[in-house]
Amino acid sequence: MPLLDLDRLSVGLSTVWAGYLRDWDRSLRSANHPETTRYNYLLAAAQAHDRCCWT
Repeated sequence: MPLLDLDRLSVGLSTVWAGYLRDWDRSLRSANHPETTRYNYLLAAAQAHDRCCWT
């Protein structure tokens, strides 16, 4: 099972934010970032959304 599951990371986020995370993941993958780095970046972004945005 892959470490990075965008569906799980984006639970509770607006569809716009989930789309941003998906696009950002594509950018990170194209730059050959390892999966663990991508997971940490995307998790931090999802948690920041939970703390600052109530949509």
